Amino acid sequence: MRNKILWSTVILITILAFTMNAFAVPTQSDVNNMKNQLNNASNELKNIQNEKKSTMDEVAELTAQLQKIQGEINELQAQINTLTNNINTKQKEIEEKEQEIIEKQELLKKRLVSMYVNGQQSFLDILLGSSNYIEMLFNYDAVKEIADADTKLINEITSKKEEIEEEKKELETEKQKVDATKAQKDAKNTELSQKQSEKNAKVNQLTKEEKDKQAQIDKFNAAIRNAEEEIRRAAEEAKNKPNGGSVNTGSINNSAGTLGWPLPLQYAKHRYITSYFGPRPQPTPGASTNHGAIDVGVAYQPVYAAEAGVIVTAGAVSGYGNFVMIWHKAKGELYTCYGHLSTILVKSGMTVKRGQQIAVSGNTGITTGPHLHFEVRSGGSSSSRRVDPLKYLSVS
Repeated sequence: MRNKILWSTVILITILAFTMNAFAVPTQSDVNNMKNQLNNASNELKNIQNEKKSTMDEVAELTAQLQKIQGEINELQAQINTLTNNINTKQKEIEEKEQEIIEKQELLKKRLVSMYVNGQQSFLDILLGSSNYIEMLFNYDAVKEIADADTKLINEITSKKEEIEEEKKELETEKQKVDATKAQKDAKNTELSQKQSEKNAKVNQLTKEEKDKQAQIDKFNAAIRNAEEEIRRAAEEAKNKPNGGSVNTGSINNSAGTLGWPLPLQYAKHRYITSYFGPRPQPTPGASTNHGAIDVGVAYQPVYAAEAGVIVTAGAVSGYGNFVMIWHKAKGELYTCYGHLSTILVKSGMTVKRGQQIAVSGNTGITTGPHLHFEVRSGGSSSSRRVDPLKYLSVS
């Protein structure tokens, strides 16, 4: 069933989780998980469509073969019909010759009987009644000529009958060969027809699977849209709460120390920064050569919110691994981002205090080892708004 039941169950659970519990706000990790499932379903749909196309090509090939062999069968049947007609014709001719022989024999018999009844002389009487030897020879030749003529006629008819019988046998032999060839073609036609029926049934099944898979994809897309809308709505509600929870009002301050150090203070030293903001050699395939952050080389340490704000994203993000983004409303359009985390302790829509632990650093995503990837985005949440974090941090 191509995991149809499993996919349906996953979709149902996902949708119920997002629609039946108003307090269970989905996280970015949930969305990413659904996107992964969507990608898997899309790949399965492509596989189904490719298999369907291949099967339809096979059906088209079988159809062409069937059309060709059916044409051959029709030609053979036409030959069989012609041969059958010719055989029947020869049989009639044979019967006519047989009847003609019978008639000639009967005619000869009647003539002899008539001669006897009418007192005509026999062949011997004719010979004995001759007045001299010359007359006897003449009479003998006349009688013999009559007998020879009768015999010749009967022999000619008999020979013609045998000739026709031989022609009939040749036609019957040829017809047997054509019958055998047609039987082979009929068997092949039956075999191809069976294969075509099986392939058509497979196409119908794949078409159904294609529709079912597309329905699953549509459900995933709807669930993802709903989840992203829920995350956005929860973030908006959190931002618009009076006093913003632990968020303080104020304007952006670009002076050093605006943001708190996101790790234990003993790591707030330049010697722990393994990669600064800006251009750099690519440390590992897939990593950026224009680094929009600082990397702090620590292994599995608590990660703190650099300022009070609202969690916008909390989950797996391509390249970043486990990732958290915070919007600091008190600082205007200022966002901080924390990547390659081993553990995330917050969810989208939550408000956090400055210095509150939000995660544990780690080694997820594209990395060369455990560290904290720390970004600051000013004027918007897009990655194009990244600025040097050291302008906002105090590092000794």
